[in-house]
Amino acid sequence: MLGVSYLNGFERGIDEMDGKLYRTMEFIMNAFILNLLWLVICLPILTIFPATTSLFAVVREWQKEDDVKVFSAFFRHLKANFKQSFLLGILWIVFTLLLIGDFVITNQMQSNLKYVLFALFFLLSIFYLFASITIFPVIVHYKVSWKDAIKNAMLLSTGNPHFVLLSLGIIAGTVVLIFNFPAATMIAFSIAAYLIYALVSKGFHKEKKVQANFQSAAD
Repeated sequence: MLGVSYLNGFERGIDEMDGKLYRTMEFIMNAFILNLLWLVICLPILTIFPATTSLFAVVREWQKEDDVKVFSAFFRHLKANFKQSFLLGILWIVFTLLLIGDFVITNQMQSNLKYVLFALFFLLSIFYLFASITIFPVIVHYKVSWKDAIKNAMLLSTGNPHFVLLSLGIIAGTVVLIFNFPAATMIAFSIAAYLIYALVSKGFHKEKKVQANFQSAAD
């Protein structure tokens, strides 16, 4: 009886290991496919925003469900969010160019005013960078207009700077990894998006909890 019990336990252990190995391999394969789709759609450059929005939309769906058809989900979200994310991408490019232009013009000034302007533009750049980290998770989470998406991204990033800083750490780590191991390009971006959304989503849960407590206090 003891031998049979030991054998059954051993078989269950093997089954659990097989299940974990299968899930790990499935995760890697899905990450590879998602990463490849993102890279291909980003090739025209102007489609980087729609592609990245779809990347995060699939990641969000992936974290909520066990079985996600990555290929079909990516193009479904690409079609659904293309217009809004494309316009946001154009807006982001214009704002980036304006910000760079402001720094260049300010640097050519001779008065002490340029130091004040440098400080203001630097602070604005920080807000801009933080919003750039959270804008994609916000778009796929809230399903709101582009104006509300920007507003929510600013509020979320300034209210949860630790999540944004950790996300920046993930991005920096991804860049270093790809620089040292170029082959990682084929999977690193989707893994980074997965980790970033996992972090930023904690901000969504925190905000939802605060709103629920506020509503309870009001009632």
